[in-house]
Amino acid sequence: MGKLKEKLLNNLSEEQMEDIFGISAFEYVELMSKYKDDESYPITEAEVEDIEKMVEEYYQSKEFQEYLDTINLDEVFTEHNQNELDEINDSLQVKFTEDEVIEAIKLVKNEEWFITRIRKELNEIWNRKNGVF
Repeated sequence: MGKLKEKLLNNLSEEQMEDIFGISAFEYVELMSKYKDDESYPITEAEVEDIEKMVEEYYQSKEFQEYLDTINLDEVFTEHNQNELDEINDSLQVKFTEDEVIEAIKLVKNEEWFITRIRKELNEIWNRKNGVF
Protein backbone atom coordinates (compact mmCIF):
# COMPACT_ATOMS: atom_id res chain seq x y z
CA MET A 1 0.00 0.00 0.00
CA GLY A 2 2.95 2.28 0.61
CA LYS A 3 3.90 2.41 -3.08
CA LEU A 4 0.36 3.34 -4.09
CA LYS A 5 0.26 6.06 -1.44
CA GLU A 6 3.63 7.37 -2.56
CA LYS A 7 2.63 7.39 -6.23
CA LEU A 8 -0.70 9.08 -5.62
CA LEU A 9 0.55 11.58 -3.08
CA ASN A 10 3.74 12.48 -4.97
CA ASN A 11 2.30 12.69 -8.46
CA LEU A 12 -1.04 14.38 -7.83
CA SER A 13 -1.88 17.46 -5.86
CA GLU A 14 -4.70 17.44 -3.34
CA GLU A 15 -6.84 19.40 -5.81
CA GLN A 16 -6.13 16.91 -8.61
CA MET A 17 -7.07 14.01 -6.35
CA GLU A 18 -10.29 15.73 -5.41
CA ASP A 19 -11.06 16.55 -9.05
CA ILE A 20 -10.38 13.00 -10.19
CA PHE A 21 -11.79 10.96 -7.32
CA GLY A 22 -14.05 13.38 -5.51
CA ILE A 23 -12.16 12.70 -2.31
CA SER A 24 -8.79 13.64 -0.90
CA ALA A 25 -5.68 11.61 -1.60
CA PHE A 26 -5.65 10.37 1.97
CA GLU A 27 -9.28 9.27 1.81
CA TYR A 28 -8.71 7.53 -1.52
CA VAL A 29 -5.66 5.63 -0.32
CA GLU A 30 -7.39 4.61 2.89
CA LEU A 31 -10.45 3.45 0.96
CA MET A 32 -8.36 1.44 -1.51
CA SER A 33 -6.30 -0.11 1.29
CA LYS A 34 -9.40 -2.00 2.43
CA TYR A 35 -9.51 -3.85 -0.86
CA LYS A 36 -5.80 -4.36 -1.44
CA ASP A 37 -4.86 -5.72 1.95
CA ASP A 38 -7.82 -8.02 2.48
CA GLU A 39 -8.94 -10.07 -0.50
CA SER A 40 -11.83 -11.42 1.52
CA TYR A 41 -13.22 -7.93 2.17
CA PRO A 42 -16.86 -8.20 1.19
CA ILE A 43 -17.77 -5.40 -1.19
CA THR A 44 -21.26 -4.18 -0.47
CA GLU A 45 -23.99 -3.60 -3.01
CA ALA A 46 -23.90 0.12 -2.23
CA GLU A 47 -20.16 0.22 -2.96
CA VAL A 48 -20.72 -1.56 -6.28
CA GLU A 49 -23.42 0.95 -7.16
CA ASP A 50 -21.12 3.84 -6.22
CA ILE A 51 -18.34 2.46 -8.41
CA GLU A 52 -20.73 1.90 -11.32
CA LYS A 53 -22.03 5.45 -10.88
CA MET A 54 -18.49 6.86 -10.91
CA VAL A 55 -17.67 4.92 -14.08
CA GLU A 56 -20.86 6.08 -15.79
CA GLU A 57 -20.19 9.69 -14.78
CA TYR A 58 -16.68 9.42 -16.18
CA TYR A 59 -17.93 8.08 -19.51
CA GLN A 60 -20.33 11.03 -19.72
CA SER A 61 -17.71 13.57 -18.68
CA LYS A 62 -16.19 16.28 -20.85
CA GLU A 63 -12.73 14.84 -20.13
CA PHE A 64 -13.65 11.45 -21.57
CA GLN A 65 -15.28 13.02 -24.63
CA GLU A 66 -12.15 15.09 -25.27
CA TYR A 67 -10.09 11.91 -24.95
CA LEU A 68 -12.28 10.15 -27.52
CA ASP A 69 -12.05 13.13 -29.85
CA THR A 70 -8.26 13.30 -29.67
CA ILE A 71 -7.27 9.64 -29.62
CA ASN A 72 -5.90 8.21 -32.83
CA LEU A 73 -6.59 4.47 -32.77
CA ASP A 74 -4.19 3.78 -35.61
CA GLU A 75 -1.36 5.31 -33.59
CA VAL A 76 -2.38 3.39 -30.47
CA PHE A 77 -2.46 0.07 -32.33
CA THR A 78 0.80 0.85 -34.11
CA GLU A 79 2.53 1.68 -30.83
CA HIS A 80 1.12 -1.46 -29.17
CA ASN A 81 2.21 -3.66 -32.08
CA GLN A 82 5.66 -2.05 -32.16
CA ASN A 83 6.08 -2.72 -28.44
CA GLU A 84 5.19 -6.38 -28.97
CA LEU A 85 7.57 -6.63 -31.93
CA ASP A 86 10.35 -5.08 -29.85
CA GLU A 87 9.76 -7.65 -27.09
CA ILE A 88 9.84 -10.50 -29.63
CA ASN A 89 13.00 -9.18 -31.25
CA ASP A 90 14.67 -8.82 -27.87
CA SER A 91 13.79 -12.41 -27.01
CA LEU A 92 15.25 -13.67 -30.30
CA GLN A 93 18.68 -12.20 -29.73
CA VAL A 94 21.26 -14.87 -29.10
CA LYS A 95 24.17 -14.57 -26.75
CA PHE A 96 26.59 -16.48 -28.96
CA THR A 97 26.52 -17.51 -32.59
CA GLU A 98 27.38 -21.04 -33.65
CA ASP A 99 30.71 -19.84 -35.06
CA GLU A 100 31.61 -18.18 -31.76
CA VAL A 101 30.84 -21.40 -29.86
CA ILE A 102 32.98 -23.44 -32.26
CA GLU A 103 35.79 -20.87 -31.99
CA ALA A 104 35.75 -21.20 -28.19
CA ILE A 105 35.76 -25.00 -28.45
CA LYS A 106 38.76 -24.90 -30.80
CA LEU A 107 40.66 -22.84 -28.24
CA VAL A 108 39.96 -25.40 -25.52
CA LYS A 109 40.03 -28.67 -27.47
CA ASN A 110 40.93 -28.40 -31.13
CA GLU A 111 40.03 -31.93 -32.21
CA GLU A 112 37.95 -32.36 -35.37
CA TRP A 113 35.86 -35.30 -34.06
CA PHE A 114 34.92 -33.25 -30.98
CA ILE A 115 34.00 -30.14 -33.02
CA THR A 116 31.92 -32.26 -35.42
CA ARG A 117 30.04 -33.79 -32.48
CA ILE A 118 29.37 -30.32 -30.97
CA ARG A 119 28.04 -29.05 -34.34
CA LYS A 120 25.75 -32.09 -34.57
CA GLU A 121 24.39 -31.42 -31.04
CA LEU A 122 23.86 -27.73 -31.78
CA ASN A 123 21.93 -28.62 -34.96
CA GLU A 124 19.76 -31.11 -33.06
CA ILE A 125 19.00 -28.49 -30.41
CA TRP A 126 18.06 -25.96 -33.11
CA ASN A 127 15.84 -28.54 -34.87
CA ARG A 128 14.01 -29.44 -31.63
CA LYS A 129 13.57 -25.79 -30.72
CA ASN A 130 12.12 -24.98 -34.14
CA GLY A 131 9.88 -28.04 -34.40
CA VAL A 132 11.80 -29.86 -37.11
CA PHE A 133 11.84 -33.12 -35.14
